[in-house]
Amino acid sequence: MLKAQAAMEYLMTYGWAILIVVVVVAALYWMGPLNPATWMRPTATGFGEIGVPEPGAWRLKTDGSFVLLLTNNVGARINITGAVVKLDATDCTGELISGASYKALDIREGFNVTATCAPAPSEGAPYRISVELTYDNLQTGLKGFKDSGTLTGRTAA
Repeated sequence: MLKAQAAMEYLMTYGWAILIVVVVVAALYWMGPLNPATWMRPTATGFGEIGVPEPGAWRLKTDGSFVLLLTNNVGARINITGAVVKLDATDCTGELISGASYKALDIREGFNVTATCAPAPSEGAPYRISVELTYDNLQTGLKGFKDSGTLTGRTAA
């Protein structure tokens, strides 16, 4: 009988200790320090021809409006013919190119890509946006080039 009591005391002691550890870890995750989204910084990958935008050159707001500032780093004058923006694999709408004269861009000229993405994440929520641009090289006359990239960050108010 003493062995059973010793075993039960052993299990109860460690059971309470494990329960306390689980509660503390859950509280830390809920408060933020253990939540990976808390440490996520804005990143941009891809855009091999156009050029990778600097952090802070794009923003997704809680109303779904998205804006991205890019620069023509192709090394030739180009004409942007299309843009596709996707928020977490869901197509955004109303993609526009602005800041360029008739979408024709000189070397190192900046331009904006804007779109509306719905449903937009809540404020502070992480997101992943993919952008694909189609352009023509005006110097060589070749058409249909594509450049794409991925942007991550947190939704702003």
